[in-house]
Amino acid sequence: MSFKNYFNHLKKNILCTEWFKKACKEKKITIRYLSKNYFSNEIKNSYLKYKKDTVYFFKLFLLKFEYKEKLENDNHLKLLNVNIKNETIFNVVSLLFSLQKQFLNTNYYQDINIFDRKTFIVKYYEKYNSYIDLSILSKILNNVLYLCGNNIYKLTYLIPPKRFLYSLYIKELINSDISLLKGDSQLSEILFEKYGIKISRRTVCDIRNKFLIPKIQKKKSFNFYLYHENFYCDKKKLDKLNISHLENNVKGIYELSSNKINKYPFSKNSILYIGSSKNIKKRLWTYTSEYAHTEQIRNFLEKNEDVYFRIIKTLDYKEFEMHFINAFIDMNGELPKLNKQRVLNANSFV
Repeated sequence: MSFKNYFNHLKKNILCTEWFKKACKEKKITIRYLSKNYFSNEIKNSYLKYKKDTVYFFKLFLLKFEYKEKLENDNHLKLLNVNIKNETIFNVVSLLFSLQKQFLNTNYYQDINIFDRKTFIVKYYEKYNSYIDLSILSKILNNVLYLCGNNIYKLTYLIPPKRFLYSLYIKELINSDISLLKGDSQLSEILFEKYGIKISRRTVCDIRNKFLIPKIQKKKSFNFYLYHENFYCDKKKLDKLNISHLENNVKGIYELSSNKINKYPFSKNSILYIGSSKNIKKRLWTYTSEYAHTEQIRNFLEKNEDVYFRIIKTLDYKEFEMHFINAFIDMNGELPKLNKQRVLNANSFV
């Protein structure tokens, strides 16, 4: 059941009914919460959010009803169903987030704890002494979404297919400075030596073919994003003096970056934002005042002084912006840190 449907079900069939209000008034029902970490304001499509090592649930999905006797028309069974659903989701999320804590904090795939759904079920039983079958787990993973940073993800994002993860390690090895790679057999050996990943030469070959990974490193100049690096102006600090030297009424795209290296799912770099404007000078000028055009950028600039910009002049600035952002996602696995919200899940990569 989706967030919206479950939310409406709770309100319509339980919380707003006369039998529930009457039972609460007569103290036949006691309302408890599975956790003290919750939020009350509805976030579109989001069951929960992760912030600073803590999981916060939407308050209504932490409800636990206690009753000492059966209610009229067997309404206590409705409460029991809610209890089971909320507690199961709470336990799955709590365990999954504890297992993937490092990945949640970095959002960098090489920090992910690799396991499949069957392994997770075993861990679930060990922790809660309770069984959950594969179909129920899959429904939770596919229907529960969480907010982390500025992106909304499905829970499946935390248990991506193993072969997809292996493909990232294979890409890294092929694109690394290891110049003496001699085919899939050596890749298989290095994967085990370096990462403890034990897969055969044939499996390496199958993964390369599925994810279109070449045997040797491609020339970076063929990548749209890197190819157009040559058109950027030199990187300059984002301040009023440097912005004042720009031409007026110039159309194009611009990039914001910092000295800090950010971890993205597929790689690391310092890029924070990619945008476009029909008047780049005017747009960049807003970043030096309180009128930055997004709240997220405004908050970031208030806390960080060392931010840099570079631009490309082009009349086709909207089309260029789209190509640059799509290329950035292909290379890094998600949008730049300060670009707007986007829903991601593991199936986007397979």
